[in-house]
Amino acid sequence: MSVLRPLDKLPGLNTATILLVGTEDALLQQLAEAMLKEDCTSELKVHLAKSLPLPSNVNRPRIDLIVFVVNLHSKHSLRNVEESLHHVDAAFFLGKVSFLATGDRRLS
Repeated sequence: MSVLRPLDKLPGLNTATILLVGTEDALLQQLAEAMLKEDCTSELKVHLAKSLPLPSNVNRPRIDLIVFVVNLHSKHSLRNVEESLHHVDAAFFLGKVSFLATGDRRLS
């Protein structure tokens, strides 16, 4: 297991790989399906992970964008993202990391 670095692998031609990281499996799956439905001239691949680090695997594709999904109603979700950030190289934060906050609606 290692730190994710943006230049670990060479980019693929007309291919982008997005990594969604979060504890809400159903939400991540729903987001991934919505992304894949969009019409795109390039090939889009979406991978899901509950947390980082990812297992060291030579077959893992290059990650072009990391999206951390945080549920505002869950301390575990926020703590998971905080712990996962330690496994991302600082160079990834230059346009290759995004945060998505969910659960902002008030509960009845």
